[in-house]
Amino acid sequence: MPVTTNRANLVLELFDAYYKRVYCFTRKSLAPSAAEDIAQEVFTRLLTVNALEEKTITSSYLIKIADNLIKRRYNKDQRKNQYIDSQREEAIRDLRKHHTSEPEWSTSQITKALAMLPTHERDAVRLVVCEGLSYEEASASLGVPVSTVNNWKYRGINKLKQHAESTEIKNIA
Repeated sequence: MPVTTNRANLVLELFDAYYKRVYCFTRKSLAPSAAEDIAQEVFTRLLTVNALEEKTITSSYLIKIADNLIKRRYNKDQRKNQYIDSQREEAIRDLRKHHTSEPEWSTSQITKALAMLPTHERDAVRLVVCEGLSYEEASASLGVPVSTVNNWKYRGINKLKQHAESTEIKNIA
């Protein structure tokens, strides 16, 4: 839907009149930056409302939009956390399965194997697998997005598995 000057001016007037109320409502549930994002998105979405010019927009209407956006964001975060947790549990199961079928490694062997990894992968494996931090905690610690921590940990574990398999073959031969 094209944004006309009339529509843009109407949304700007609503923004001037109700932004503070919408922001205060979102701030009750969210951190300042997230509350500001939601409050701004409320008014951005108004630009696409059908027949906006014929409607009477109240603060409660805008707050309901904000409430729905907060709920969607929460549900999306929950789904993301469930996925990350399931990936972590799968990695732990894989490690345990591999661990039970293999002889135990000494601390020095583990240290040597971890030392072969690039620093970022070693840190991700150490924080998430060895120390049991959540992906969010590891992300904050390393200063990178959660998805990056997940990728680094996945690559690091795969390299460790390959190293373990090649070591096993050398020991058998």
